[in-house]
Amino acid sequence: MDESQAGGKPLHAAGRLTPARNPDDLLPWRRASQLDWCFLYWVPVRTFPIPAAQRQWLMAFFDRFGPIVAKELGLRPEVFFQLKLIYPSLLKPFLNNANEFQPLIGLSRRPNAPLPDAPKEEDIQAIVEGRKKYDFGEYVADYVYWFVDKAEKKQREVFFGEGGMTIIFLKPDPKTKPPVLPLSPALRAKNPLLQHFDIDRLAARAFALGDGFQKLSKDLFGAGLEQEPQSSGIRFILPLLSTQDFFTQPEEEKLKWFQLFDVYFSESPVDKGVLLASKPDLEEPIIELLRKMREEGLRYPEG
Repeated sequence: MDESQAGGKPLHAAGRLTPARNPDDLLPWRRASQLDWCFLYWVPVRTFPIPAAQRQWLMAFFDRFGPIVAKELGLRPEVFFQLKLIYPSLLKPFLNNANEFQPLIGLSRRPNAPLPDAPKEEDIQAIVEGRKKYDFGEYVADYVYWFVDKAEKKQREVFFGEGGMTIIFLKPDPKTKPPVLPLSPALRAKNPLLQHFDIDRLAARAFALGDGFQKLSKDLFGAGLEQEPQSSGIRFILPLLSTQDFFTQPEEEKLKWFQLFDVYFSESPVDKGVLLASKPDLEEPIIELLRKMREEGLRYPEG
């Protein structure tokens, strides 16, 4: 996203366009002022993996941003990470945390992109003979892990900064709320099994598997994949978006995104930065958040 896109006109709840405050108030985020159907922000990073100082600031921002979204809009985060970026450097932390995070595989998809073809016989022969280097990403779709367990902050601490994390904010799904278990504190204290296992957390994971976003995402973003052999086994389809998509995709495609989520946060190596997109107007809360961070001495190192 070009820095000239910063500032612009926030769309307020009543739908009236009013002049923005000083665009510097949003820094280091830049706003795409040309868009009037959603709010799109971008912050640059020097490289991926994100350098430690920039990562530290972004983590601090998100520690504050998530609770604002929950308070202002009543939304909950769901965390995803690209399979292709697990191997090889993140394989060990992924395996070490898999039992806790409960990763479930699905598909992420750039708008209307086909699944990659299987390697042709001549490609396989060229790889075997050393005439062509095997590229894992060339023949494997953009599969993505959804972390079923609700440990968003810890998941960011382990995986954020490598270029593969997306967090979407959704409205609550009543089907994911487990019933209150009839277990008194006395029973929990006496029963060795209940002391060893977090039965409430296990129940929450089980009910999370019925989250309605999965079917909705396939209905919205599965067009053209109906005849693919693996289609029936795909649990969900996560939009994989870049800044260009917000400007170039047709209206009917863009409207689908915000039928699935209200807020979209994603690392975007193709944009050399991090994206934040929102259908609701969160500009004033973001500006206030950034003001407080500056008062605390937290400044983004762009150089």
